[in-house]
Amino acid sequence: MWIAYVVLLCTLSSCLEKDVYQGPKEEDTAYNDFDFSTVASDVNLEVSYENIGVKTAVYFEVYDESPVVETETGYAKRADVEPLYAAYTGKDGVFRGKVDLPAYMDKAYIYSPAFYAQTLIEADVTDGKVTARDKRPGGGEGRRTGGKGVCYMIGGNDPKPSDAYKDKWHKALGDYSREGYVSYEYAGGDLSIGNYAELYTAHTSVISREKECPEHLRGYSDMYVNEDAEVAVTFLGQNTCWNCSMGYYYYREGEQPASLQEANVILLFPNTQDGKWDLDAGPNYTAFKTRGVERGTTVQLKYYPHIAEGGDMSEATTVFPAGYRIGFVLANNAWSERVQGFEGNNKNRSATSEGLSVDNNGIPYGTPRTAVYGYGDVVMISFEDYTTDQNFSDVVITMKTNPVDAITDIPVVDPETQVTKTNVLKGVFAFEDLWPDAGDYDMNDVLVLYHYGKTLDIYKEILAETFTFKTAQNYAGNDNGLAFTLKGGNTPASVKYEIKRPGSEEFVETTAFTYEAETNSYLLTENVKTDMGAEYRVTLNYDRAVTTESEAQVYLYKNENLSGTGRWEVHIAQEAPTPLMDKGYFGTQDDQSRPDEGTYYVRGGKYPFAFFLAGAKLEDLDRLLIRDNERVRIDQLYPAYTGWVESNGQTNKDWYKQ
Repeated sequence: MWIAYVVLLCTLSSCLEKDVYQGPKEEDTAYNDFDFSTVASDVNLEVSYENIGVKTAVYFEVYDESPVVETETGYAKRADVEPLYAAYTGKDGVFRGKVDLPAYMDKAYIYSPAFYAQTLIEADVTDGKVTARDKRPGGGEGRRTGGKGVCYMIGGNDPKPSDAYKDKWHKALGDYSREGYVSYEYAGGDLSIGNYAELYTAHTSVISREKECPEHLRGYSDMYVNEDAEVAVTFLGQNTCWNCSMGYYYYREGEQPASLQEANVILLFPNTQDGKWDLDAGPNYTAFKTRGVERGTTVQLKYYPHIAEGGDMSEATTVFPAGYRIGFVLANNAWSERVQGFEGNNKNRSATSEGLSVDNNGIPYGTPRTAVYGYGDVVMISFEDYTTDQNFSDVVITMKTNPVDAITDIPVVDPETQVTKTNVLKGVFAFEDLWPDAGDYDMNDVLVLYHYGKTLDIYKEILAETFTFKTAQNYAGNDNGLAFTLKGGNTPASVKYEIKRPGSEEFVETTAFTYEAETNSYLLTENVKTDMGAEYRVTLNYDRAVTTESEAQVYLYKNENLSGTGRWEVHIAQEAPTPLMDKGYFGTQDDQSRPDEGTYYVRGGKYPFAFFLAGAKLEDLDRLLIRDNERVRIDQLYPAYTGWVESNGQTNKDWYKQ
């Protein structure tokens, strides 16, 4: 009886203390020189936005699957996918560089939240190269001719009169073509915006199509003229299926019109369709064929002191008197030539004045349809059109005054404080923690999900880098510390340490992390089991912006040694340890490292001690985390694994995504 008890106790102990479990033995052979890498390094990536109508930088992200779903009028961003890379193009709209991508990718999906760029571009990954170009029509064709359109808002020539356009506007500034191009484009001068191309990227940093417009920028904001001033508007662009008309109006402070019919609106842009709508696909390209304005078109506004008197345009001047407010309105589908499938006569009006916006039934409503803010020496104005996706990027204009500070009563965005924050999925580190022993090949002792983020200034340089690690495991008896070293030469001015414990929704600052200058390592925890499932975040802040990204090399460690000095560490295959590693472990048990040759953490057979799975999410590895799969070899859970190893990574590259 006593003997049976001892046998049972030893059996239970061996289950709980994994460090005495040997696992199945393989034949002793020369070490496997396959590096178990899942990364395609130095992929030549070219992203070119050739057809946006202006040379400017474009923010973009790279995905391994489509990050959007198609709606009736455009694209909606998916919340369940993460980018694998993110950057800005150069000022010419082109990015060329070498990037690391998951080796399994045979197609790349390039996404941009910028309203002025093609939202989604698909490109093949071939022979270490990705070439993604904007395929929308509109590159170098110039203004179209042969149109037959009219603006329903000015009356008198409506081929299909409708009560949807009973709030008639004044055709005061001049004529326009049958396509909608105006004849009264500003010829240049003090009201020209020399750097207007930069306003496109400025808009993206403030209002992104992938999320709702910030609340503090939404509102009814007719621009108050605090001193006599000249005013001009530059059309930055749109990305919508509707062929709208835009007008402006003005009134003395305190005398806002009660309705659009009383506002005496003056036609500004008869046709705001610039032909860049995302879903304008072949063979018809009807948005492109109905375009009537070029991006960058500037028009100087005029003040008509007697226009309320039956449309009297006498004594017109380019100077608006102090004490007046200027408002704008977008009339939905008020141009007669329309995108196929979107031909409706709509009553919807989006105005900058409270009470003047009306829905498709002609009923006024109070929800703002515009976002207005000052940026440098200009005013940015963004509209929601007929549909409501809350990104306020359907039509975007900018306004400049002379003198430049004639309008001040709007929210101001300081260009120098505008930043772009990225957060990309890197992948998952998977560790066996019995090194240098063989382990049981289930690769689930510690899993670490790795995200990398950066904060970019307006010059597209890096102000801060963020490294986030989330832990998971099936079961491990050992107490393993988690750390990472940084590859790269960036020296931070300050470092912020944060942790988000399981069950918490927020990161909180902590002093528990340790920076080890000798190894350039950040020691996150001495025992991942203490807060299993926690997320550890380290943010490096730079006093001077840097241009190169750092890369984290994650490893496990224990403050124990074999030779009397140093510590135990396990890294991914072929990665060198830190200088504090006890090198006495190398070459013992199943390890076949050869430090004198620069070869580390290798062994014979088809299983590594640790590897990094690029582009993986924890959901991809859920089979490793099922309790019943503890000690089940990884090739039994992922059948394509064996072919991947035996081909030295040339086949079955997506084995962990299957």
